[in-house]
Amino acid sequence: MDNQTKSLKTLLEEIESESLQQVLASIQLETSPPGCTQINALDAHLFSSVPHHPSPLSSLNRRDVIEIQGPSASGKTHLLYHFLVICLLPLDFMGSHVNGWDKAAVVFDTDGNFDIRRFHEILVSRIQKALTSDNTELSVAPDDTDTDTDTDTDTISPAHTLATRCLQNLHIFRPTSSSQLAATLMYLPSYHITHIPDAEIGLVAIDSMSAFYWADRFTAEQMRSAPPPPPRPGLDLASSYSPLQHVLTALQRFRLSHGPVTILTNWGLNQLSPTSPFYKQHLHPYPSPFSESNSTHGHNAATKSSQNFPPITHHITLPPNHIPPFPPGISLSDAKVQEEKYRKEVVEKGEVVGLIRTPGSHKTGRFTFCVRDDDVVVNVVKR
Repeated sequence: MDNQTKSLKTLLEEIESESLQQVLASIQLETSPPGCTQINALDAHLFSSVPHHPSPLSSLNRRDVIEIQGPSASGKTHLLYHFLVICLLPLDFMGSHVNGWDKAAVVFDTDGNFDIRRFHEILVSRIQKALTSDNTELSVAPDDTDTDTDTDTDTISPAHTLATRCLQNLHIFRPTSSSQLAATLMYLPSYHITHIPDAEIGLVAIDSMSAFYWADRFTAEQMRSAPPPPPRPGLDLASSYSPLQHVLTALQRFRLSHGPVTILTNWGLNQLSPTSPFYKQHLHPYPSPFSESNSTHGHNAATKSSQNFPPITHHITLPPNHIPPFPPGISLSDAKVQEEKYRKEVVEKGEVVGLIRTPGSHKTGRFTFCVRDDDVVVNVVKR
């Protein structure tokens, strides 16, 4: 009888179990996709590179994980602002088709770069353009609309009203270490139930994953120099030395249980080659679908990432916008002419080029957006 009881327990332990939240999230994978990015070239790549989309109106799928990698000042945070605006905006407002997701968003501002005033400015500007464009493109060139707050008060008032409503669904956390970030991610389901019970979390963003890179490396070195812990089955000592492992594990749990789109910004430190626009992955452990390493270390990382870590479903690289340096020996007058003619034009244009890759596809897409004084402009109409 005892043997039968043990065998039954063994059988029950082998049966995989899911929470009700995970079951609902699995159903919503097919019934409630998030929507499009509203960047035409980016949406075109997503539709062509992913074989299955539950809806022709949604280029993104639930549980998608998008990594945005680039050097400092390459536009990562402003591209994140655009995704957040799309997530927070409703589908329709005052008879105008705003075409947002109408969901809540959670931002982990680990770099301290998230400027709420700047984001509010972009949000209001985007709403104004949607309300005054008579159901045309959501984002147009800034010269096509008048955003003067003193002359168009009838439009401004509804725009600020909607912006305030949208900001109530934006939740920002500022952890100061990887341990705090992991703990907050673990607590996020309870926070959702307590503070946002009537809204679905459509987007989770971490800006950036590299914020605690040097502190984590120091912690890992200290742990390696300490006496090793007692051996335990299934314990990967190399990965356990990295606090980032706990962040990724907690993020994966929330991704599976709630199904949001996840956006991770990451530093671009070392290029693959002097002529390549792409960067090596400096974080470990971390999912690296485009890593060229065939070492055992890389294989183990890939295997673990597929099991416990969120897989990168789309990777965006923002290469630096190189401004040619002044040649040696240039005179002050010639430098002034060159500054006014070339360099100033590049800076004021504010155009950022993005390269999008999807694991499993050999295509590399290209899209552009412009950082303006009052907006992040996509699908710019060039005249």
